[in-house]
Amino acid sequence: MPNPLFRPPRHLVKEWPEVFEDLYMNTMPVAYLDLVHLEFKDGRVWEIDIKTELDKTNPESIADILLHTLKEYKDEITKIDFKVNVERLKRDIKDSTKNIF
Repeated sequence: MPNPLFRPPRHLVKEWPEVFEDLYMNTMPVAYLDLVHLEFKDGRVWEIDIKTELDKTNPESIADILLHTLKEYKDEITKIDFKVNVERLKRDIKDSTKNIF
């Protein structure tokens, strides 16, 4: 069973339920993420600016760092929120489906 922390935020599911309803964020390519927001048991909050990092390095490196961070702090994290670039995702999906037919 996938980790419920990795579910997309409710507002995102409402915006495009046919795509996000059954999606878990561990399957979302980092290229579609703008921001990752982490909340910890001790009150700390981290915001990881994925969009800016994508300008500096490749998505695979960012995914590795993000996965390592989540694994390292998994027992301390109480909430994970993702800001997804929905417009880019919609555009790419529409472009991909055009090529099927």
